[in-house]
Amino acid sequence: MPATDSRIADWARQILTAVDDSVAEGALPATVRSFTELHDHCDANDFLIDVGVPHDGTDATIEHIVAVQDAVTAALQAPDRPWCTYGTCRYPGHNHTTTQADDGRDLDTPVPMRCTHCGQPAHYDDKLGDYRHDNPAAPDCFLIRAAER
Repeated sequence: MPATDSRIADWARQILTAVDDSVAEGALPATVRSFTELHDHCDANDFLIDVGVPHDGTDATIEHIVAVQDAVTAALQAPDRPWCTYGTCRYPGHNHTTTQADDGRDLDTPVPMRCTHCGQPAHYDDKLGDYRHDNPAAPDCFLIRAAER
């Protein structure tokens, strides 16, 4: 039986709820912006299985899976989707603070990290071993580098 658009949308909503729960638990970073990127952090196919997307290998079910993955990706990339930032990020692999002032002096108390190039909120990502903007949609620029720390 072919899935309707409303069924695909329902599966996608259920997966987004599970993704948001995983972000809140710290199991996923809030910067995940595609179904493919989910695979960098977990077996994203488990989300499909958990919500009951058929997966018998037929052309019809493959089309459903692709449609659900596309719907999840579109929702993850929505401009109003929140991203992790200082005070809200629960991902244990992100550090949103620094103990160095803009002028290079040491601070007694950690402060929210900002990109040294553009001033946008930033964090260090342990998994990537690099500094990143909190907002994944921010344009690339010369972010804080470990050599500057």
